[in-house]
Amino acid sequence: MSIDLLPWHDKPLRELLARRDRLPHALLLYGRQGIGKVQFARALSQSLLCESPEHAVACGTCSACGWFSQGNHPDFRELMPEALSAEETDPDTLTDADVKEKKKSKEIKVEQIRNIADFMTLTTHRDGFRVLLIHPAETLNANAANSLLKTLEEPPPRTVIVLVTDKIGRLIATIKSRCQRIMVPAPDEATAVAWLSSQGVTDVEVALGQAGGAPLYAVTFADPEYQSQRKAFLQALAATDPDHLATAQALEKSDLVNVITWLQTWVSDLALARLSGEVRHHRDQKNAIGRIASKVDLPALFRFESQLRQARRSIHHPLNARLLLEQLLISYSIAITPA
Repeated sequence: MSIDLLPWHDKPLRELLARRDRLPHALLLYGRQGIGKVQFARALSQSLLCESPEHAVACGTCSACGWFSQGNHPDFRELMPEALSAEETDPDTLTDADVKEKKKSKEIKVEQIRNIADFMTLTTHRDGFRVLLIHPAETLNANAANSLLKTLEEPPPRTVIVLVTDKIGRLIATIKSRCQRIMVPAPDEATAVAWLSSQGVTDVEVALGQAGGAPLYAVTFADPEYQSQRKAFLQALAATDPDHLATAQALEKSDLVNVITWLQTWVSDLALARLSGEVRHHRDQKNAIGRIASKVDLPALFRFESQLRQARRSIHHPLNARLLLEQLLISYSIAITPA
């Protein structure tokens, strides 16, 4: 039994736990998606509850760590939307599309806050910490957020409430003002590459680039079928004499979220290559991107990027996928054609 801690979290977790007896009653952990914020929060929770921490971090061997790993520590509760099922390997990687496929609520409801009333008032086991973990905090609906405020204003002794979000701007100001904000850092590229390699990921730098440097997302991008579809689509975008109607037909039954993501990151790489010569997302296509970027008109490219953002907002609504793709690909051709 050991604490589940990502390598880039070790130092910030130890720094935070060094002041465990001076921690505020509420912490708001925030940062980019795909870096393991929920995993960090669970490691923090286990360390606070550990009965014999080694150098501040949970020992992984005491009774408290055993209860925590089995999901039945009496002084720990974890609140999340019903749609975040227990089968998810890491809720921090769940996408909007995953949530929409589920029939259960994607909000944290007021009933969930009320149901922990007894937990928050009972005496803690062996007079230790009590930890309440809430994620993603931005999914608290209005009534749940207002109910939580009462606890944040008058927390019981030895209680730490940990909220996790990657959309801190969506939290109401009264919640944010009652928490100490802690930014969970993303790993540097070398650390991320080493970790992904240890997970058996091939073409690590390609996967990491597509994930925007977020290693937990990069694992999902390593799927061979996904990579095959991506490369075929990008080759169509880079073709000197593209057949957009055939491309749209080939992709009409594909995951539109993936296709628009490929388009958005391709456009981002074109703009970055035009400005600095660098490529961030599709590094294996650097030559093709550089060739197109050298001639592209940036204002036209940015107008097309705005069109992509609008298309993404309506992607889950009923629509003709093939027609949408045809329109986007034609607009793309116009955007990259020199005036």
